[in-house]
Amino acid sequence: QMIRFFELKKVLFGAEKLAKDIVFQDLSADDKKCLEEGSCQLLVDAINRSVILFLPGLRSLVPVESEARAQFYLVMRTLRKSEDTRRKGIINIIYAVSEYQDRKKGEGASVFARLATCLPIPWAGTHICCDDVKEYAILRVGIPLLPAFVRAKFRVHFGTHMEVQYALRGFGIPAGSIPVSPTNSAPLLQNHFAWYLQAAFEDNRDHPTIQKNQPPGPASLMRGSLVEMMVGRPGERLNNEVTPLPADVLLGYGFKLNPGNVKLHDSIRETVDSYDAAERKGDKMTISRMIVEDCKRSGSRFLSFDGNMRTWSIVADKVARNKVAKALRNSRLSVE
Repeated sequence: QMIRFFELKKVLFGAEKLAKDIVFQDLSADDKKCLEEGSCQLLVDAINRSVILFLPGLRSLVPVESEARAQFYLVMRTLRKSEDTRRKGIINIIYAVSEYQDRKKGEGASVFARLATCLPIPWAGTHICCDDVKEYAILRVGIPLLPAFVRAKFRVHFGTHMEVQYALRGFGIPAGSIPVSPTNSAPLLQNHFAWYLQAAFEDNRDHPTIQKNQPPGPASLMRGSLVEMMVGRPGERLNNEVTPLPADVLLGYGFKLNPGNVKLHDSIRETVDSYDAAERKGDKMTISRMIVEDCKRSGSRFLSFDGNMRTWSIVADKVARNKVAKALRNSRLSVE
């Protein structure tokens, strides 16, 4: 498998990238467009396993190679950033229900299949959700023909948005984690935009020489791009809003490895026993307030991303306290 992985990496990014991590600056304009539009997203299920969600109805009208490079980057970045993912594996969901049916009619299916088999991923399971009778019949006939060890990890769910999301709940994937509302046809991309911004920000912060040495072109972070308009430079204020810094606590899914979030999780871990032992509500509120104040004194801000406006903003202290209290109550050591 490792040989197939490096062969695929060479085809997608060139021989010069074989021994290097693929970062945001390595992506072309078309690759970034695929990520921006959300056809492939990173989610988290009920037990904090990473979930790769594929929404065929949001596929960009760009070359299949760009879609493959974007998916390669998303998956490998997830593995690189999360030890839990390397240990627990990744859940794969292909969600082709109603308006999310494949807008490119299966184009590139063989490329994506090769990508899935070549990447060094411990796939924990694959769920295919659809509402097309013919597609469902083909899947029901084809999956039993797969090798037993592969077949055991495949599940097919047929029905409406509500029906397939209810079925996914039985596998530890809550409906709230799927960015598709059963009653609203518009995809809910706020968390995906926040992940996209964080990925761009961290890669440009951690690999600045790539951007400096790379000549202007589609693979560089061009001025005027969505990322620069939304991320900017560290500490820069954009349109009277704030740009997240490493020390900040970023509210939402996908930011557990941000330094500010890690520091907050450490504080929660040290305080959770005292919180559980406190009998009065006022004492619990005091503990939550102290954690927030300690974070702010150390230079952290609690930031939330507005997916509609595509901006970050500082949340009120009450909101920050409630998020911390929720994490303490659930002992999940995360702020969601």
